[in-house]
Order: sequence, then structure tokens, then C-alpha cells
Amino acid sequence: MSEILQHLEDNLRRQVALYDELNTLEGHKQKSIIHSKLQELEAITLREEQLLLEASHLEKERLLWAEQIGQDLGQTPEELTLAELAKHYPMLQGVRFELDKTVSALQEIHQINTELLQQAMKVVEFTVGMLTHQDKKTYNHPTNHKEDEVKPKLHLLDRRV
Repeated sequence: MSEILQHLEDNLRRQVALYDELNTLEGHKQKSIIHSKLQELEAITLREEQLLLEASHLEKERLLWAEQIGQDLGQTPEELTLAELAKHYPMLQGVRFELDKTVSALQEIHQINTELLQQAMKVVEFTVGMLTHQDKKTYNHPTNHKEDEVKPKLHLLDRRV
């Protein structure tokens, strides 16, 4: 059993290292988003995809180790959480805290990056709308408005110029 636990701990430590790298990439991604460096953003996204595939592989491996441990505990690998395993096997406590901390930090920066991207998309949509002359309602003072008068539309590029 100790050999299985050692393999599981090694797997979890590799996951921590992988998520640390993803966290670093998310920080670089944030700077690329802020400074509109699209080529850097594309390269970062490509590397993230590679890391996520590796994370998927590590997770499948972890499930195999958890399956063997789960047989001893009478649980399926999907039911076994790392917190439960750490209760039964204190040697996993350290890696559990590292993984929790790393994943929490990754979630925070990912949320910020998502919000930055959403704001950037709103700016792009607004700009495209102005460039394509989509109708926008403009304000006209009611006292200056005549029934048959055509309301001027607001455009970023004026064709009359």
C-alpha cells in the first residue's frame, strides 16, 4: 500500500507543478490582455492547451491509483476526495494543502482574466457597431424636435467628411 500511496503523492505533486505553471501563464496572459498583445496571447493559449492535456492525463492516472486505494477503503475513485484520503493517510496532507492553494490562486486569476476579456469584447462590439453604422438611439431635446424632422444618427466615421 505504501508504494501505491507514494505513486499517488508523486502524481499529485506533478499536478501541483503543472497548475503552478498554468498560474504563471495566466499572469502573463493577463498582461497580454491588458496590453493587447495578441500574438503573445495566442502563444500562451497554445501552451495552456498543452498543459491542460497533460493535466487530463495526470488525472486519469490519479484515478487509477485512487481506485486501488478505494478498494481498501470500500469506495469508488470518484467518491474519494483528497481531503478524505489525507484523513486516512496523513502523508498526503502536505500535497493536499499545496494543491488547494495552487488551484485557488489559479481560479482567482482566471476569473480576473475572464472579466478582462469580457470587457475587451464589449469595447470591440461597440467599436464595430460604430464603424458599421448600426442604429443607436440618440438624445434630442424635446423642445427642439419637430414631428417631420429626421433625427441625425451618431457615427464614428461621418460619410460627409
